[in-house]
Amino acid sequence: MRNRTVISLFGILAISASVAQATTPNAASIAASIDGQPVLLQEVEQKAAGDLAKEDASFKETVRRAELAHRVTVQALREATLEGIIREKTLAAEAAKLGKTPDAVLAEHTATEPTDDEMMAYYKANATPSAPPFDQVKRVIRDRLLADARQKADAELARDLRQRHAVEWLMPREHVNVASDGPVRGADNAPITLIEFADFQCPYCNRLESLLSAVLARYPTQLKLVYRQLPIPQLHPHAQLAAQVSLCATEQHKFWPIHDSLFAFFADKGALDGNTVAMLGEAAGLDPEALGACLQSGRVDAQIARDVAAADALGVDGTPALFLNGRPLRGGVSEQSLTDAIEEELARLGRSHP
Repeated sequence: MRNRTVISLFGILAISASVAQATTPNAASIAASIDGQPVLLQEVEQKAAGDLAKEDASFKETVRRAELAHRVTVQALREATLEGIIREKTLAAEAAKLGKTPDAVLAEHTATEPTDDEMMAYYKANATPSAPPFDQVKRVIRDRLLADARQKADAELARDLRQRHAVEWLMPREHVNVASDGPVRGADNAPITLIEFADFQCPYCNRLESLLSAVLARYPTQLKLVYRQLPIPQLHPHAQLAAQVSLCATEQHKFWPIHDSLFAFFADKGALDGNTVAMLGEAAGLDPEALGACLQSGRVDAQIARDVAAADALGVDGTPALFLNGRPLRGGVSEQSLTDAIEEELARLGRSHP
């Protein structure tokens, strides 16, 4: 009987110890102790769950942007290096063919100094009411125009050399998936789609308009333009309203008339308000009541938000941003550089410009 009692006592003690062990937190799971009472790490995690989730999402977005920027930079370095090699080798080949030195060939393609008339024309086209007098900025204008002329002369030489020596670009270009989700100008079945993310109040977008019109006219059956919204209200206070007006005009099949009117309006540095919206709408042939109802409803804001989100996902950080069949055209785009990109894409597709 005594032995059974001892065994039972040991059993009770073992059970008690196991229960105590189960209910006593492991030291590694304790974050702090207050008057002998533990504060568990689990409680900390639960309390901070919302902030931790935000920080995790922010970190992932930072990584995504960094990876995108890295990929873009690496590709740009590769392309620039290849461009340099092509220029160097074709220049050497041309010099050898002509019996000249490379420097002598370069000397024949130097930029000329801008004239006083050219500098004054630039000043008048770009001066604001608060701009200093022409004589004070003449030197700056001269340097700017000369730099532009040198860049143009260098690009023309590189293009001429590539044509003379049958250069074929084979290294893959950067391509991304960009939805053609917007109004279209040009042939619907065109093999090349140029997608533009733009802000109606952006002066650079405004200057791009004549260039885009020129290339569309040059490739009437091979190129189409898709306009996507990227208003930047922090820089352009009227951009959001302009985007809304343009999409409301789309409901009346009048996007491109209002598109052209808005850019012309902002070229004169106009301020968009209810009166000017009505005036522009009337000039574009819009039904004023339908336009007003659309703007009042706010139903086009979702489309603007989708375009802005798409641009952000693509790493677009300014306007205008152009994508030619998914190929980002980064940096300043000239009519010639855009034409070159189109011709290269036509060649890649096995098409030719008639």
